[in-house]
Amino acid sequence: MRAKVTKKDILPAVMRTVSIADKKSVVPILSHVLMDFNAEGLTVKATDLDHSIVEKVPALVDTYGVVAVPAGTLCDILRKAPDGATFEFSLLDKGEKLRVVAGRSKFELSTLNTDDFPRIDSLESTCRFNLKTADFSRLIARTKFSISPEESRHSLNGIFLHKEDDMLKAASTDGHRLSVSAISLKAKESIQGVIISRKTVLEIKKLLDVTEGEVVITFTANQVQFEMGNVEFISKLVDGNFPDYKRVIPSMDVNSFTVKRSDFIEVVDRVAVISDDKGRAIKLEANKNSLSCYVANSRVGSGKDEVDIVYDGDDWVAGFNSSYLLDVAQTLEGEQLRIYIKESLSPILIVDESEPESLYVVMPMRI
Repeated sequence: MRAKVTKKDILPAVMRTVSIADKKSVVPILSHVLMDFNAEGLTVKATDLDHSIVEKVPALVDTYGVVAVPAGTLCDILRKAPDGATFEFSLLDKGEKLRVVAGRSKFELSTLNTDDFPRIDSLESTCRFNLKTADFSRLIARTKFSISPEESRHSLNGIFLHKEDDMLKAASTDGHRLSVSAISLKAKESIQGVIISRKTVLEIKKLLDVTEGEVVITFTANQVQFEMGNVEFISKLVDGNFPDYKRVIPSMDVNSFTVKRSDFIEVVDRVAVISDDKGRAIKLEANKNSLSCYVANSRVGSGKDEVDIVYDGDDWVAGFNSSYLLDVAQTLEGEQLRIYIKESLSPILIVDESEPESLYVVMPMRI
């Protein structure tokens, strides 16, 4: 096997395999990247058995061959080479070594038997549709921050996707807050409801942000596949039932106020520096046309700030995790937020009036 590949073509692909290859696995082959030099160029593959990635890379291939080498080591070699470098790959010792040459730099990497690498097959299903990468990226961005990090809460460890009328809706919750958003989906296929894992969400978001055009999404009973550009990403779906999130969305038939989003972010962020690092608790108090934000920390001190709002309802006060409020406000892009309020211990509903398809529920804290 002998081939040449430029750094600008191969490095991004190998970096993506490093995110998937399982460095801690007791199965050595899962920490390796499979490099298939063929008539179409180079195909790189990696898997941890739950998530798999396949990417085609332009390459000048003189003789064909397949080799499995440590993903992390290969990535470091490629990354530290000078920009503009071209790598020459060849097999030595009957395939037991991969030689990597770039200029005066020469490396020989030990290989594993490629027959031990798990087979990665593209999904075949009738549930298949296209979305603009920018639209799907925005849908993920609007909801990913409230995915639960607790592995014990299996069904909350991802984004819940389902079709409702002509909209693809996404929801996530960690039990303290809820994010819901939607984009247009004209496909005829019915999506009853699937949970895409946290790792899949984070990896797909990175791919969407560097890919123009469309993403093709395919669902089977227990897997999902994303195709964009030269990349295929296949993942197992989370096995579980997502809670009925619509039941916890507060009614809009209550008092509400509007606040300039940038002002709200600045005030909450300033006062939160006094709050305890663990709870990040702050109090919000709404009076006529004024929202006060204050913190009292017995160890550090206290702080208070105010922002103008449009409000003509009863006085209201409640405590919240400041990080949860900032996550919502910083994710949205409109100029004004509308916040629906009820009693002090009732959840609030936050909506960007220029983006009604997205809404956020934040549970209060006792302070």
